[in-house]
Amino acid sequence: MDVIGSMLDNIEVPKFARIKQFFDTTKIDDVEKHINLQFQREDIKRTIKANQTIGITVGSRGLANLKDIVKFLCSNIKDLGATPIILPSMGSHGGAIAEGQADFIRGLGITEEYVGAEIKSSMEVINLGTTETGLEVYYDKIASELDGVIVLGRIKAHTDIDGEIESGLHKMIAVGLGNHLGAQVVHALGLGKAAPRIISVARHALKHGNIIFGVGLLENAYDETSHIEFIPTAKIAESEAELLIKSKKQLPKFLFNDIDVLIVDEIGKNISGNGMDPNIIGRGMIGYKNKEIRINKIVTLDTTKESGSNAFGVGLSDVTTKRIFDKLKTDAMYANAVTAIAIIGARIPIAMSSDKRAIQLAIRAVCSEEPENLRIVRIKDTLSMSEMFVSESLLNEVKNNEKIEILSDLESFEFDEQGNLF
Repeated sequence: MDVIGSMLDNIEVPKFARIKQFFDTTKIDDVEKHINLQFQREDIKRTIKANQTIGITVGSRGLANLKDIVKFLCSNIKDLGATPIILPSMGSHGGAIAEGQADFIRGLGITEEYVGAEIKSSMEVINLGTTETGLEVYYDKIASELDGVIVLGRIKAHTDIDGEIESGLHKMIAVGLGNHLGAQVVHALGLGKAAPRIISVARHALKHGNIIFGVGLLENAYDETSHIEFIPTAKIAESEAELLIKSKKQLPKFLFNDIDVLIVDEIGKNISGNGMDPNIIGRGMIGYKNKEIRINKIVTLDTTKESGSNAFGVGLSDVTTKRIFDKLKTDAMYANAVTAIAIIGARIPIAMSSDKRAIQLAIRAVCSEEPENLRIVRIKDTLSMSEMFVSESLLNEVKNNEKIEILSDLESFEFDEQGNLF
């Protein structure tokens, strides 16, 4: 007897309409031209001399235009007579092993052939000393042996950290270039106390390391490059704080509130450090990052191709699928969880046999007296917040919102014979 089936078979999955949310569309149309112009600035150009070797940090996030941005940086470095080197810089990600990190960025399209530069990856670090607050400062050994390092990274709201500096160049320095040991220093007291540690470690490294300038990337709500800022080393601290404020204004979000069930097609490290962005879903590793949004139950259906077997963040959902469970290998996921002291991200929710069963369970778990009126939303991932599906009760609300367009009539989702969504 299928006990679970007997409890869920009568749960109806409602019809959904596809809608489109509209956000600020500001973006850089010609990324190559923009980068080339930045290299004409005297305060940037003079930091690179002929015959030098210059490193470029590359992290594990799925940034818009990343492989092209890296390629254009490499091209300009070569034009100045220097040799670019790609430095995988992602703390404990990639299983906290050098080749794992190199393979990860190759998977993002940043190959030696495409960007025209060698990738050099190592977990070895040197010690740059101790901060005024008593923190050890670790710095990638390969990076330390180069003539200079360009810190490249996206500046945005962090998934869990709150402060004037969150996710960006400071974090790339303290955690990315600090490798696994640096990540442990930053996360030693948990994510709730990480912000001042990031600032302290990064600013010590800026004074005592070989960073020549930073390149801060901002993205709009459509995951497009909206701003690229080349920042001299001495101005990184001040400029990043200002850019974070600007970045937060461009964050995607739900243009409505009060969701009973959120269905997320894919989670992954290339989507967010937490698999799903807490700035979107509200839930984070240390509580509620965004208290403005209310979501009762979250269903996760799959991991992204780029994340492979690492389902870190699945613990933020209430229900998941055997698809995620069966491909899961815990080594990489546990490395993230232990390093960041974010064990909730590595918890495994109840895993249902199919997409339909997972959705039915979430609907049942809401315990509503009027399940036909549940406010249900389905998104591809938390980076894809423009188009989504909403149930009828939500459709009646959003049809009067001038920033939302209704793209289809109400229709039922199609499931295959195994109960998975087409």
